[in-house]
Amino acid sequence: MQDFASEISRTRALVNQFLTGELARRGYAGLAPSHGDILAQLCSEDRVRMSELSRRIDRDPSTVTALVRKLVKLGFAETARDETDGRATVVSLTDRGRALERDFGEISALLRATWADGIVEADLATAARVLAAMRSNLHAAIERGAPVQGAAPDRDVDAA
Repeated sequence: MQDFASEISRTRALVNQFLTGELARRGYAGLAPSHGDILAQLCSEDRVRMSELSRRIDRDPSTVTALVRKLVKLGFAETARDETDGRATVVSLTDRGRALERDFGEISALLRATWADGIVEADLATAARVLAAMRSNLHAAIERGAPVQGAAPDRDVDAA
């Protein structure tokens, strides 16, 4: 059986390296692949609450706060208090952030074309379905707080 976790980890590292290099080549040094999900949300909607961003991209609120702060520092985003709820913070793209949209789309297309090179569409569809099922299984196990039935139980290292 393949070690999917290892393959996923190594592939993710290469995707991040590819994206970081392409961003820097286009003059966006300082942006990281971890900003991608937030930028995608802000490209599709003008103003998004921080709590909603966290929910949409399935990241911890403190992580989203740190990522948004970096986007603000780099001049791609800005924050403000929500007019309807002064306790909430909303995030939006600046003009510089909006200018990134075209490059963001081009970089995403280039990444897809690069990883798909030489792979038939049916295999890509199968891979996407398998990864989605694995992600779903992991979410369910984490929510239950227990391993999936049939999974190996945790072993007590001291018992050996």
